[in-house]
Amino acid sequence: MSYSSSSSEVNSGTPVKDPEKSGPVKTNNNYSNNNYNKNAPGRDMEKNGPVNNNISPVTSKPLVLGNIVEDPIEATVLYTADNPCHPMHWNTWYRYFLVIVYCSLEVFVSMTSTTYVAAEILVEEKWNVKPQVATLGQSMFILGNAIGPAFMGPLSDISGRKWVYVFSTLLYVIFNFGTAYARNMPMMVIFMFLIGMWGSCSLCNVAGTVGDLFGVTDEASQALSLFIAGANVGPSIGSVIGEAIVENESLGLKWIFLINIIIGSFFMFALMFIPETLPSIVIRERQSVAGKKVPNVVIRELKYFLGYFTGKKPEWAQVTPGGDAGMDEENAVVVDKVDAVHELKFVLMMAFKMMVTEPIIIFLGLFNGFAYGLLFLYLDGIFDVFVFNNGLSYMAAQCTYLNFVVGVMIVIMLCPIQTWLFKRDRMKNGGIPRPEARFQLSLITVWFFPISMYWFAFTSDGNTSYWSPIIAGTFLGIGDPITWLAMVNFITDAYSEAGLSGSAIAAFTIPSFAIAAALSHAGVAMFENMSTKWAFFILATISLCIVALTYIFYFMGPRIRAASKLARISGTI
Repeated sequence: MSYSSSSSEVNSGTPVKDPEKSGPVKTNNNYSNNNYNKNAPGRDMEKNGPVNNNISPVTSKPLVLGNIVEDPIEATVLYTADNPCHPMHWNTWYRYFLVIVYCSLEVFVSMTSTTYVAAEILVEEKWNVKPQVATLGQSMFILGNAIGPAFMGPLSDISGRKWVYVFSTLLYVIFNFGTAYARNMPMMVIFMFLIGMWGSCSLCNVAGTVGDLFGVTDEASQALSLFIAGANVGPSIGSVIGEAIVENESLGLKWIFLINIIIGSFFMFALMFIPETLPSIVIRERQSVAGKKVPNVVIRELKYFLGYFTGKKPEWAQVTPGGDAGMDEENAVVVDKVDAVHELKFVLMMAFKMMVTEPIIIFLGLFNGFAYGLLFLYLDGIFDVFVFNNGLSYMAAQCTYLNFVVGVMIVIMLCPIQTWLFKRDRMKNGGIPRPEARFQLSLITVWFFPISMYWFAFTSDGNTSYWSPIIAGTFLGIGDPITWLAMVNFITDAYSEAGLSGSAIAAFTIPSFAIAAALSHAGVAMFENMSTKWAFFILATISLCIVALTYIFYFMGPRIRAASKLARISGTI
């Protein structure tokens, strides 16, 4: 196959044996800074917006081909950021437009986790089940969020982002019919898992898309803040929407999922007209069609995606000696011979492999799982605090979730500070960005975790104005997203040049969501058997570990990255 998306070795151009030739295959990078040609094929971005001519190429070490025929992650060696057709060269406004579209999809999908929680009382009444059993719908949705990225992340790294978005959204819509018309609790649980799995594309793929469009540039943090905001805004407004549906007697439980079907169908159709962003596909596609009569870009991108399953290449993408995608003949032939079997192995195994072999993913995955799990335990106690202790109505209690929306809006306003800190660190480091610098603002804001939870604990018993725990929750809504943003930025910095950002984010989210799924049940038991004051006190004390882990990663990050094979291809080391 021809359009794989990753690479894994650092080199300066060492020849590599082609298994089907007797001589070595020469490797070179036709798009070094000296060869930058403003008139090169593909400078007209068609529907991808005007080109930003002021962008500076990402500083990186020279890359080299390993055994490209057997390993799909080698095939992006020719698609580095200094290629004039790279998506990072699209205009800033256009790249932000694409990020906003995909983050809107993320908001929509993530709402389901809390719209269901608001309707759990209806689930209990409809099938006469206990709260722990009703909570299975939420936990299975979260578990689906963990499983889906394991194969959709790697698939998007080799076949492209766009059609993975489209087809996963289609399946999300289809399986929502199962939840809307579930006949019993097991059927509801199974379909909640399935919509969680297919909806998870909006989690792993959006971060990968941001990596495609912004790489390790200074402004990447600002773009990723929109991704982090989407992940927090969705659940916050979902609880309010769910409660509104529950209280409307003419709607009921099924309308939570019927609304998903209506909005999901709109997104599925709209995403068909959003361009591909995976560099290995964008670059080859733009250069292979130069001067040819070809179909519309939407049709072309669909045929590229289907080609991974049919084995048939579009006629305009056939390799021509000396002229395919601007590569020399030998490189074009080698890239064309990547084995489809190994691509399938890559899709099925890469995320799991990274989860257990990459030190960065292991440490950050457990780190985020810990933080994310604490957040779900916190959310489990909101109802007790504001309904039972403070006497608010169900709808008013659900509206207290909106303090996280306020928190992430503040996070977006704080991001320029982190961008400035990162840029300053890069300049001190001779122009080479350090992923650890993404944690600089977090060194301060991570303290909001324990402070806000201790504050919440000692003002949650109803003897203090309910505005006090609401404000405390707002500070948690600042500290948690900034910490998550630092982790996601760190991962995309470390793996985007390898073309593995989607796989890395997938591997990162698996333990995070798996732990959160388990703790959603632990929270039910915890608040049934403890007062809110001491339950939140325990969570606040445990959260001190998150503070320690942030400092450990900031100061020990270079050593952790040095132990990683895949991250070491980046110029950030």
